[in-house]
Amino acid sequence: MSADAASLANLHDIVVPPPVSWWPLAWGWYLLGALLLAALAWGLVRWRRWRLANRYRDLALAELDDLSDAIGDPASRTGALAALPMLLKRVALAAWPREQVAQLSGAAWWRFLDGSGGTLGQVEGARLERLSYGREAGAGLSETEARGLAKAVRAWIRRHRRPEIAGH
Repeated sequence: MSADAASLANLHDIVVPPPVSWWPLAWGWYLLGALLLAALAWGLVRWRRWRLANRYRDLALAELDDLSDAIGDPASRTGALAALPMLLKRVALAAWPREQVAQLSGAAWWRFLDGSGGTLGQVEGARLERLSYGREAGAGLSETEARGLAKAVRAWIRRHRRPEIAGH
């Protein structure tokens, strides 16, 4: 054997160092983790406050579902229709200060509703106004017309925007 062949036989493979461990992490990763946790906590608090602030909406929509079921029954339609204007007023009282909403009636009430959540429509507004002042005003409405009123009330409950109140 030549000297070159013998020296090549004595060589070993290259030794690769072990991979670098992730632990302990650099301080920047801890900072990023803390910021992400803080952002998540802040988001959860904001979401919870929003849900609690809009709980009245969910309750009103659930009550409206019950009224919509009653509208389908001719025997209970008149009573269910008479409850629609009261439901609108209760929802408005839950969202706005009492001093601003409680005294509204007639044209001022309908202007308030149109300005705060989109229009109810002239036909629906006129029918709801008649229902506000007489329980039997809904007796002549067909089921289709009554469901149209319930649909308009549902749209207002979903679309209205609460005023920004100081401190919120």
